[in-house]
Amino acid sequence: MYLVTKDKDKLQNINDAMAVFEEWLRNFELNNLSKENRAYLPFASIEALLPLKDKFNLENKKADDFLAAYKKANADYKNLRTVASGEDEPTWDIVRNAELKKLLKLLEENKPELWKDDLPTKEHMEIIIWAYSPDASKIKKNISVYQEKLGSGIKSDNDVDMRDDENGREHKRKEDRKSSEEKREDRVDRKNEKRGSKRKSSGDSTDDESPKKKNKDD
Repeated sequence: MYLVTKDKDKLQNINDAMAVFEEWLRNFELNNLSKENRAYLPFASIEALLPLKDKFNLENKKADDFLAAYKKANADYKNLRTVASGEDEPTWDIVRNAELKKLLKLLEENKPELWKDDLPTKEHMEIIIWAYSPDASKIKKNISVYQEKLGSGIKSDNDVDMRDDENGREHKRKEDRKSSEEKREDRVDRKNEKRGSKRKSSGDSTDDESPKKKNKDD
């Protein structure tokens, strides 16, 4: 959004209005409890923030099992509709909805801060581990920032394969350079040997002729 006015009072009024609107939008999202099937965060977004789960000591076995099921389902929420949370238990999508409903009700009642130093707070992480956030767009845009801050960058199998390929190519380049140097040194040695042989032959010829010349002179 571009503000064309330079009047300080007008700018302050606009900023205040935007703050009120953002707060209303967040509360609207949190308070809209009738919307059961809330949008899922991509697994990569959750994964980038998982170090915060350990930092806040959020021990939640059910949430851990949910995340494992979500990952196994290729982060496709539709697949969770057919995956039971346990024997004779509801599917994971139903479990998620029930857990989020309780957590969002607590957020509505207590109104805690959701962000601190551009990172989710403990209360925010409690819903993020259920693949949901009212600030999903912000989280999705800043995955690389979270990875850098939290050291949560996880290399995929493709990254490992690419690294191995690069190491292999670098090793081959070194071997090729080594082979080229050896070949060059071998050529130089052969040239030196030929030169030495020629000098030796020339020297031998001179030695053979010297007595003849001497005798002739005598």
